[in-house]
Amino acid sequence: MANFFIEKQLEAVAREQGTTVRSLRSKISDVASGLQMATACSGTDSPMVLAKCLGLESSFSCEFDERKQEWIMENFPEIQRLFSDIKTLKCQQVLNLVTGAMERVPRADIFITGFVCKSVSTENNDRKVYKNCIKEGTGETGETFSGMMDYVKKHSPSVVIAENVKGITAKNDGQPPVILHVADAMKRAGYHFGYKILNTSDFLIPQSRNRCWMIGLRRDKYSQCDVEDVFDMIEQMKSPAMELKKYFQHFCVGRAGMPVNKAPNARQKRVIKIALKKVPKRSNRDQVIVDVAKSEQRAPVQLNRTPCLVANSAMFWHNEERFLSAEEVLALQGIFTKDFKAAKSTFLTQQRRLCHDLTGNAFSMSVCSAVLTAVLLKIAEA
Repeated sequence: MANFFIEKQLEAVAREQGTTVRSLRSKISDVASGLQMATACSGTDSPMVLAKCLGLESSFSCEFDERKQEWIMENFPEIQRLFSDIKTLKCQQVLNLVTGAMERVPRADIFITGFVCKSVSTENNDRKVYKNCIKEGTGETGETFSGMMDYVKKHSPSVVIAENVKGITAKNDGQPPVILHVADAMKRAGYHFGYKILNTSDFLIPQSRNRCWMIGLRRDKYSQCDVEDVFDMIEQMKSPAMELKKYFQHFCVGRAGMPVNKAPNARQKRVIKIALKKVPKRSNRDQVIVDVAKSEQRAPVQLNRTPCLVANSAMFWHNEERFLSAEEVLALQGIFTKDFKAAKSTFLTQQRRLCHDLTGNAFSMSVCSAVLTAVLLKIAEA
């Protein structure tokens, strides 16, 4: 199913460049052969699915949460290395959870990673305490970013792709946004660097999710113009979100993992009432989705797509008078049971809440696909 996003994005690039999807696929296949990709803190490890589609080899994955480790091993039984803590990747020997043995952390050509967003999130009431978290390596964000950079400095991957919340680009207590500290760290490590806020709803998926995507290209191989070219190509790949109902129908998304409480409670009903007042000009055909887990003051609402999915979201589909199922919220990150076989057999039925947590912390498949595909096309040009 992830191939659908890749295909649509390549079609857009082919139109822009006056070439064919087959030609672009051939370039990617040629350059991806033999390239090693590693992932860390990616939530569901969506890049592993993309690696299969694009012909990349998997070097290792890294995930701290034990439940998410289980998700990765169940859905990717072929995985050979899974490490538990990004902060340990700098060590000479690290425990491989797959084999139970201490092993050397290998070098990867492409490193796709997240790092904890809590310290920089605009929803964090203590955010101002962490205005220098990247520079000082403090807070969960700073500590995990330091782990990321330790790996980068030790192994010098050709490409570094990172993702975090939009808040990383916002000023903090009057101080410059910490994304500038990220840029400084990457430049000192020998990389040309760029970043851009990308919304999942601009890449086919009906979810309004703004995230900061960062790209570092090694200075001895690429130029700053190459980074800008990658982001230009990502812009070419943009396509409006599919309407919610059509999206679920197109991908044959079911309702596995429905919540126990099928009707909103009194507080949630108040949130819905306030949310409806925010969209007074909606038509009868518009699908209204409200995150009723949030306060009455916030009452996030969107038409024909969902508000941003986070770990504690409870999306109520007003037109259908029901909550979204775990299968549906995973699909709104581009995570489908055809790509993640264990999701349907185990997680959707037995660990519904984990699926919601995974959704809130996962990379959006369609956006990650655009970034990774654009990077591979740039490598092919080099």
